[in-house]
Amino acid sequence: MNRTISILTLCTCAALCAPAAGGTIFYFNGPSGLSAEAEFTLISATELEIRYKNTSTGVPDGFSNSDQILSGVSWDFGHPGYNGDTMIVGGSVKTGPTSSSVNFSVQSVGPNTDVSGEFGYGNMDGTGALTNFVSSNAAQATPFGGPNLDGPVNIDGPQGGLVANPELVPLGGLGAIQNEVIVTLILGNQPLLDLDFLTKNGVRFEFGSDAAFGDGVVPEPSSMALGLLGFVGLAAWGWRRRKR
Repeated sequence: MNRTISILTLCTCAALCAPAAGGTIFYFNGPSGLSAEAEFTLISATELEIRYKNTSTGVPDGFSNSDQILSGVSWDFGHPGYNGDTMIVGGSVKTGPTSSSVNFSVQSVGPNTDVSGEFGYGNMDGTGALTNFVSSNAAQATPFGGPNLDGPVNIDGPQGGLVANPELVPLGGLGAIQNEVIVTLILGNQPLLDLDFLTKNGVRFEFGSDAAFGDGVVPEPSSMALGLLGFVGLAAWGWRRRKR
């Protein structure tokens, strides 16, 4: 199915990424209630951990069961686009400590369970996501590998991604994870010494198969303490969704 959806996403002013406890956390909050967060932690020069979560409280009008699914998170290790920067070469994905599967057709899973078979990684995306990514969408993704837990053996669109707790739109038989996964990425080519690339390039969240994109921000601690954090930018995107 092809259709184009134009949505509004909110972005704050560019803020320096201040390390949070355990890593650097990005937040996205959209006007319709779509929201997400992702925490990046550099374990070593060749190992990066990403915990990301669907925290949505609402969806845009007309969103379907698959559109509500947080299918992926993306970033860029270097200058925009692929140009010899650090690359993902493998890794694994597991459910969070309070997460579990919803409607998985092959095997239901609980917390801290390997769900790598439902996800892939990439180093060259051109569909609205940034260059490096983790996603339950198949486009330009290399499967992590692992047991098939839901539906077809291959990665199956947004299915297998993250829904909020509780889910906001009936899933209608689609499989998903509620509400968090922890990704461990193995890096090659260029080892990482820090998370400065996040400051320069930011993080982007994807819902559905290109149904919506949201740019995450790291609030400045002083703004959070004073309660002065506000939204100062407003942008609209219309993206052609992938065929499912």
